[in-house]
Amino acid sequence: MQPRIDDSSPSAAARTLTSSSSRSSWAENEGSASGSDSLLTSSTASLLPPQDNRRSLSPGPGLLIFPGTGQRHQHNPNSSTGSKTIAKANDGNVAINQPGPGRSIRSFRRPPLWQPPAQDHAQRGQQEKEVLERPNRRDSRPACLAKGQAFIIEFLQGSSIHGFIYLAKLGLSFVERVLWLAFICVALFSIISLSKRTWHRFQTSPMVISMDRNKLVWNTSFPSLTVCPHKRIDELKVEEYILAHPDQFLSEEDQEDFRDFIVKLASLTYDNLETLPLNKSYGIPSTKYLDLLYELKWGFEPEISSGAAVKMFIYETQTEFGICHSVNSMVARYNSFDYWRSGEWSLMDHGDRVTVHPLDGEIYAQIINLSTAYDVYFHGAGDIPSISKQRYTFPESDYTTVELIALEIFTNEEARAFSTKQRSCRFNYEAEDMMTVPIYSFGLCLSECRMFFALRVCGCVPHFYRNRLRNGRRLPVCGLEGIGCLVKIKREIISLKSDKYKINCNCLANCDDSNFFVQSYRSRVWFLGANLQWGILEHPKMQLRREVLFSFADVLVYIGGLVGFFLGCSALSFTEIIYYFTARFVRRMFCN
Repeated sequence: MQPRIDDSSPSAAARTLTSSSSRSSWAENEGSASGSDSLLTSSTASLLPPQDNRRSLSPGPGLLIFPGTGQRHQHNPNSSTGSKTIAKANDGNVAINQPGPGRSIRSFRRPPLWQPPAQDHAQRGQQEKEVLERPNRRDSRPACLAKGQAFIIEFLQGSSIHGFIYLAKLGLSFVERVLWLAFICVALFSIISLSKRTWHRFQTSPMVISMDRNKLVWNTSFPSLTVCPHKRIDELKVEEYILAHPDQFLSEEDQEDFRDFIVKLASLTYDNLETLPLNKSYGIPSTKYLDLLYELKWGFEPEISSGAAVKMFIYETQTEFGICHSVNSMVARYNSFDYWRSGEWSLMDHGDRVTVHPLDGEIYAQIINLSTAYDVYFHGAGDIPSISKQRYTFPESDYTTVELIALEIFTNEEARAFSTKQRSCRFNYEAEDMMTVPIYSFGLCLSECRMFFALRVCGCVPHFYRNRLRNGRRLPVCGLEGIGCLVKIKREIISLKSDKYKINCNCLANCDDSNFFVQSYRSRVWFLGANLQWGILEHPKMQLRREVLFSFADVLVYIGGLVGFFLGCSALSFTEIIYYFTARFVRRMFCN
């Protein structure tokens, strides 16, 4: 039986303190703060804050038991005798039935050094919430916009382009930044303006025509010509045709009118359209005009001879003047009736052009056995006669000698890499826009332009054109009514200029072109018939060459100099811009 301890006795309190000092020390109480089984009365445990906020409401450093001076131990009347209500320091209030001594021991935990009042916990939570929400209120912009702004500032501060750093440099006023921005804008405007002028020059006039006077180095093309005889219809063939079609020629007057009609049709050009009788067609459809003319043509077979090393050939060709013959021509065969009738579109072997050298001396060629009066057109080997060029007419009883001078222009091989717009000329193989022949020529281009102009105004084309196009389309051939329409616009067709109609041929000169001019000619009566002799009296002392003056490399150098002068940057500066706004931009915006 344990002795009863009087609460009011000082000796009892001292004995209690002495007996319990061995069980509860400061060190033991500090260890019990992290989870030791410290005992609290229910009243003492109720004074502590809840265990939800363990960081700020941790228990004190130790457990002190003071008999008589501390809070009295409260007993549960419903519990059995000798049981106490205790609580662990790290748990909530837990009732544990623990038998104890008969005497009452009042104990409580030492309070912490500082403990916030319980009424301030809600206020602290509200303050922490406001602190966390404050940056979101301050920065209402999206995060990507802030990253983009920081990225641009980083680029401006680290760019090697002059002036950019002052747009983002710290310590500058707003006025200074605006001035630097104005300077940069002026520099950019100057660069763009001068660069556009440079590019326009490169696109329109990068070539230059220079003169070459070393005549012993180059050869000169021999003049080409086209002979158009005045007599083109064989009378015997016409009589045979009349006899073969008696139902179309019921009277002598019809036969005589038909003879006049077919002769004028064979000699029909834009100059004499109004001379063709338009009252009767004699049952001949317009699509058969060209077939009938070749069926009734007169056999014109002249002979040619020359003193040149290369043999010359004469080819029959269809021109705007009717059926003619060309000598030393590279494009005449593409306008032959046989080539049209076969439906060919392929290139043919032209052979080498006939050339002469000053050391060869005087070289002449002649056509003999003409046996009729004729018209002559002189032109280069890569061209055809044009109605706008001068023609020469010689009688059937004269021996005529024509002396010419030549002026040639050739284009260097470097110019082939440029476009036709830059060169302002076309080579023979650049015939993608030609619709009736597979080769390009300035004369052929003008001829097609007249044909399509007649088609646009009158709805048909003259019979001396190829009416089948490269894409397979067949154009209507003008009959008597269509020829009457052509009479009204023949001046516009010849000159290709009109105030009423818009005419845009877009025909460029030949890159390799030869121009011949008649210096003198003389004729004398020849009892063996009409002969024609022509040649170069004096070899040219000058030759023109189309060369590259302003290449793409010059464009880069010129624009690069402008950029370096106004902004002080180079090609690596543009590489830096590309790097910053591709790889580095992706890494900074999405990967960092």
